[in-house]
Amino acid sequence: MASKEEYDVLRLIEHGQTCYISSECVEGWILAGWLKSQPGISKGRLFALIRDLTGQLGMLHKCRKKPCYQYVNPYSIVVTEEGRLYFLDLEAGSNEKQLKFMQKRAVRECFLPAEEAYYQKASTGLDIYGAGKTIQYILSVTVPQPPLNRREERRFRNIISKCLKYQSKLAYQNAAEIRRNIPQYRKKIRHSHISRRKKAFMIGGTALFLAAAWKFPDWIQMGRHQAVTQTSREDWKTQKIGDDQNMRGSEDLREVQETGGPREELTEEYRSYMELAMAYILDVEDYEKSIRYLEKIKNDYTPADDLREVVEALLGRRKEPGELGKHLKALEEAAPEEGCERWYRCLIRGYGSLNTRRSSESILRLGKACLDELEEESEESKEVKEYMASACERVGESEEAARIYEELLEQTEDNGKREEIYRKIIVLYESCGRNDRALDACIRGVEEQTDSEGLKIMHIRLLCQDGTVDRGLCVQTIQGYIGQSREILEMEEFQKLQREYEIHVEGDHVWVGR
Repeated sequence: MASKEEYDVLRLIEHGQTCYISSECVEGWILAGWLKSQPGISKGRLFALIRDLTGQLGMLHKCRKKPCYQYVNPYSIVVTEEGRLYFLDLEAGSNEKQLKFMQKRAVRECFLPAEEAYYQKASTGLDIYGAGKTIQYILSVTVPQPPLNRREERRFRNIISKCLKYQSKLAYQNAAEIRRNIPQYRKKIRHSHISRRKKAFMIGGTALFLAAAWKFPDWIQMGRHQAVTQTSREDWKTQKIGDDQNMRGSEDLREVQETGGPREELTEEYRSYMELAMAYILDVEDYEKSIRYLEKIKNDYTPADDLREVVEALLGRRKEPGELGKHLKALEEAAPEEGCERWYRCLIRGYGSLNTRRSSESILRLGKACLDELEEESEESKEVKEYMASACERVGESEEAARIYEELLEQTEDNGKREEIYRKIIVLYESCGRNDRALDACIRGVEEQTDSEGLKIMHIRLLCQDGTVDRGLCVQTIQGYIGQSREILEMEEFQKLQREYEIHVEGDHVWVGR
């Protein structure tokens, strides 16, 4: 790898909904050259690199004086020894040589759309196009370890495709949208995500297998009886029922004589029933059917009884918290040492029904163990995080709850749910005194959910209640939102703010008294 050089770069300082630029000299390498020396880059480092790239671009677009960069490509980005990314300061004389290189035809054709053959104008759309081409370049010259899986490849193909749809309504509108779609990576990945439909088929197949296994001894016994006794079919059935009853009775007696009580270990057949019960709880959410399989475990296996009590609580059948807590504790103690993730997820659902501080602490403890076993982007990890976020709220860990909701935001595509998550994040950051983060989350939410009057009102409230914020900024923000939709004036939440902060609106004029 070439030796480090000094470069004048843009130092971006984000403050609320705006960003300030200053110039700084750092030591590092141009991204294009640095990537060629990192062919076996770790997958986590690769994802972080692309996320940092879009984060820097997003901050650039918040700048008032120069909201577009114009030259977004791997030759305009510097990587420092610490792994930080910076855009070159193209107005600095020291970068003139690099600027001329990027203006060469070979470079332009790679990172500009065909209809924009020269770097003559700057726009957010062109910057996003350049970001897509840069991501494409990064992926083409690196071989991440471990390699990208199919889901990650598909995700990056979609990201690049939307970036390159220049001047299309289907293209990304801002860098934050790109950043939100970049996959997350965890080192421990032991379980792949399987759709519920596939799991239902698997469950059905397992049930058929069990049925066949259960009947197989009967078929052998039938042949023997027919060969020896040559009795009629009906006589054989009667004899078989009697034999089975006598056999089961002798087995039960022998079990009590040998062990002094019921068995605590599962046979292969009953173990399959236990797994089926958990599958119906977690994958199909058919609690009634899971109880049917648990009732098939007839050798007094205590964990099956404990799980049945938990499932009944999930069905809404009233259980005393103390008694349910005992069953949950016993079930947790019986969890297998390996492959306990599904066992723990059943427990998390059970503890979630208790809604107490102690149960919340158990959810957080079990949730952390589950996330180490689950794929980051899976629906299972999303469910666990939802339980953990609610548990953090109950135990008063508001900032941690907000952090988890931030992660959930990256995994959620539904607009209605995203708005709900933004609201929770804002309220949680406020409750722990992090008004700066609450404001930042609110601004991001408003920029994304442009039709959300509720988020706009939350933004107005956050500005008005902050004594350090200039009243002129409050007025400007209110005028902007009223200009977008005057319906906000009729909303009860806005009218409450008017009374609280003496906000007066006359036509297009706004005054904030307090």
